[in-house]
Amino acid sequence: MNIYEPSHDTYLLIDTLKNFHDLIALEIGVGNGLITQELAMVNDFVVGIDIDPKAIDFTNQRIKKMHLTNRVDLLLGDGISMFNNQFFDLVVFNPPYLPHDQYTDISTDGGIYGIEKTLYWLNLSLNIIKSDGRVIFLVSDLSNPFYILDRLQLDELSSIKLNILSKTKLFFETLYVLEATRTKNYTYNILNQLED
Repeated sequence: MNIYEPSHDTYLLIDTLKNFHDLIALEIGVGNGLITQELAMVNDFVVGIDIDPKAIDFTNQRIKKMHLTNRVDLLLGDGISMFNNQFFDLVVFNPPYLPHDQYTDISTDGGIYGIEKTLYWLNLSLNIIKSDGRVIFLVSDLSNPFYILDRLQLDELSSIKLNILSKTKLFFETLYVLEATRTKNYTYNILNQLED
């Protein structure tokens, strides 16, 4: 597995995250560690997870060089299902978001339509943020995310609110950074709704 190199999506997300500080944050899929580093520089405590031991090692070296080890815990794991309480103020992820084809690899393959991995992580994230917590994530118009995300927001049972925080238009796609929040009585499972 190759570690995902910083690109337009990484820098758009980092620029958007400058407005979030003094929080307990989680990054799903630390990759090259740049977002984890940026989060750790301005937040109280950051947890980073990844399924790739090389990504964890790479991020650990980055964090050590910046002398941020007292603010970061890095965990090797296959997902945020390892957390089971509403602990985080902020969950951040830049998921694989390209539709599956014969050329995509695990670092960019978001599922058949490109949105499945995003929805899976979003569903789990909404269940581990505090009542006033936020989930910040990136989507690409290559996976046509707004059809499904609009369905989630319009369903009165879902109690999900989505905002576009920033976007950038590239030659071949438009990238969006979205913020998801939930109401205090959020008990809804996004994945169940999508099966309807």
